[in-house]
Amino acid sequence: TWCGPCVAEMPHVISTYEKYKSAGFEVLGISLDSDKDALDKFVADKKMTWPQYFDGKGWDNDIAKRIGISSIPATFLIGKDGKVIGSNLRGSALEDAVASSVK
Repeated sequence: TWCGPCVAEMPHVISTYEKYKSAGFEVLGISLDSDKDALDKFVADKKMTWPQYFDGKGWDNDIAKRIGISSIPATFLIGKDGKVIGSNLRGSALEDAVASSVK
């Protein structure tokens, strides 16, 4: 909700999700917010229908710490086999990688 580059990237994530969710593409948001109400409003306003992990710890978010997120936005594209097949994908690079992975 407060990260300018994250907010700017969200239209790309939303459009890619809408285009490829029927092919099995899923999104899991990991929120570094500390205000749950602000997150809920943002999610509703942007029509982000995927799950959001929120623990209210900001940069101390349990999952973000466990997977080593030190800057945002951070993206990880994980294949059906559970292996990371792309990271830090932004703009059209996200859609291109997803299109290749769902074929």
